[in-house]
Amino acid sequence: RPIYATLMGFLGVGRPLLWHDAGDAVKYVREHGVEQFITHYKKCAEIHVEKDLLWGDEVEYMIVRECGKSHVSTLSLRAPEVLEKLGSIDAVKDCSCLKHIDWKPEYAGWMLEGTPGEPYGATTAQLLLVEHNMMLRRVFAEHFLNDDEKLLTIPAFPRLGCKNFTCPNLDPSPEGDISKSLFMPDEVINPHPRFPTLTGNIRRRRGEKVCIHMPVYKDQHTQAALSDDILNHQRDANGNIIELIDMHGEKVVEEVYMDAMGFGMGCSCLQMTFQAWDVDEARDLYDQLAIISPLLMAVSAATPAVKGWLTDTDVRWDIISSSVDCRSLVERGLEEQPSNSQNPAKRIPKSRYSSISRFISNTHGQHVEKYNDVDAPIDDAALKRLLEAGIDEGLAKHVAHLFVRDALVVFSDRVELDDSTSTEHFENIQSTNWNTVRFKPPPADSDIGWRVEFRTVEVNLTDFENAAYTVFVVLLSRAVLQFDLNFYIPISKVDENMRRAHQRDGVISYKFWFRCNVDAGFSCEPDVDELSMGEIFGGGNRFEGLVPIIKRYLDCIKCSGEERQRIDVYLDFLIDRASGKLMTNAKWMREFVLRHPEYRQDSRVTEAINTDLINECVRVSKAQVRTPELLGEYKIDTMPTMQESGCGHYLVAAQGAKNDPG
Repeated sequence: RPIYATLMGFLGVGRPLLWHDAGDAVKYVREHGVEQFITHYKKCAEIHVEKDLLWGDEVEYMIVRECGKSHVSTLSLRAPEVLEKLGSIDAVKDCSCLKHIDWKPEYAGWMLEGTPGEPYGATTAQLLLVEHNMMLRRVFAEHFLNDDEKLLTIPAFPRLGCKNFTCPNLDPSPEGDISKSLFMPDEVINPHPRFPTLTGNIRRRRGEKVCIHMPVYKDQHTQAALSDDILNHQRDANGNIIELIDMHGEKVVEEVYMDAMGFGMGCSCLQMTFQAWDVDEARDLYDQLAIISPLLMAVSAATPAVKGWLTDTDVRWDIISSSVDCRSLVERGLEEQPSNSQNPAKRIPKSRYSSISRFISNTHGQHVEKYNDVDAPIDDAALKRLLEAGIDEGLAKHVAHLFVRDALVVFSDRVELDDSTSTEHFENIQSTNWNTVRFKPPPADSDIGWRVEFRTVEVNLTDFENAAYTVFVVLLSRAVLQFDLNFYIPISKVDENMRRAHQRDGVISYKFWFRCNVDAGFSCEPDVDELSMGEIFGGGNRFEGLVPIIKRYLDCIKCSGEERQRIDVYLDFLIDRASGKLMTNAKWMREFVLRHPEYRQDSRVTEAINTDLINECVRVSKAQVRTPELLGEYKIDTMPTMQESGCGHYLVAAQGAKNDPG
């Protein structure tokens, strides 16, 4: 299995084109990507999965390391080496456990992505495998770490981009040719040519470095500390203080400044992908899960600190969104279109990493279109060609909206392809539209079927939490299809829910827009109200609750016994987390910092505070300490040793085979 199979889109080989050399190729990819979609859609439109629907999850990990005599917590850049060793497991054929895990590289040198080696099936018994599989992934990866390294599942390292945040320590390269970051060394980027090219081309297309700014958590001495940091560290190559500008062109203050793709794509997450019976069901599921996506992000919130500062936000999403925002000044609405422009640019309201802008179901016709109430610019030529080819208007507008973006990485030897067999150019653009959910056609030359990817969940500390989120989304997707549920609300309200989900303690401090009459069919007017997260998940006077709906579905399919008991534990945990009975990871980590004896009421996460926080996070992930405020009385299994997993001797054999020069 090639280690660079699929990763953040197509991982090509050959020479990637820099932006100033890629103009003709980018135009070619956009035009032929549409043709590839049309051809592929006509081949696959009638695919109907006759067997059980499959699904899977992806967990992204970071490797942390105790560095130096003081054992300061840093990020280890050994992920490529660890991945190579994990790849040696493929040679071991006799161990069933090992065959059920797969590994892929990610953007940064501290990141690993672990997935089930095979998709899960449709039975509820398969849900009980998730936590165990996640635990095995952690055990196997840690087997190849050094004694001073640990595997951790949090979205963002709290001191990412600070001085000495990696081991070995590296200096940033503000005069380099990739990110030009004041804080993030280019050497932390995955060495595959796609990643540095993607990073540099985002900056080149944008016309300037990416600009990420997150509101700082305001404490008694925050202003003085932030002012000092700006004076000493927020200056350009000429020594001028860098001013931060928001999307409306207004100056912003009291915000944490970041300037590189690595601040976003160096974050970890938890994602799930679901197979649908056919293309129509996939389109229905895409819409319904898009509405749920901000809610799961708020409940799983786990990002209270970035670049050494506590922030007034709880999740990673906007950081990543800004880190890959390749829009030009004109596209961002900050500059007028030049009157002599031969290729006029459209204003694009959102980054290419964003919430969706259009619902796409064609099952319910005009009942869906009225909810598409936000500006979703399209590529006019793409829309015209799609409609001419017989693609229905809803799907044609979805694809044409994707193609308002350019391909960011084109390989010189992968431009002129056979559009009748390849989907590479379509996937190039599709896979770099990083939305809250993704509508996924079958891969070329595959009968895998149509799928939907759910992308907003924040990865949490324990495998129990991550399994609970995964099981919840899987069961909700099945309940949506079983009961033909209607969650539709205007996309403008979905976007508002995304905004609220970002806020500090958003899960308990805000109400969220939600449809109360989800069982009333699609011709009824929506009964939309602002509900607490506890009401949305657990139910109340206005709405039955998502968890009660899932339990009704489990009753319908006669799920009982041990399977039902364990599933109910996951669902009850979600209610406790959504209602605020249990803290989110973000609140727990922020409270840890605020209570630390070295905290000076200045919002800073110092090296010492960060080290203690990371060490405590590792202990929580291994169930070595009790945290009732975070996990209540739910039983968190302790991590098995390699020998307890039953696979230790296979890994020893794999290492021996790897080290054997013969």
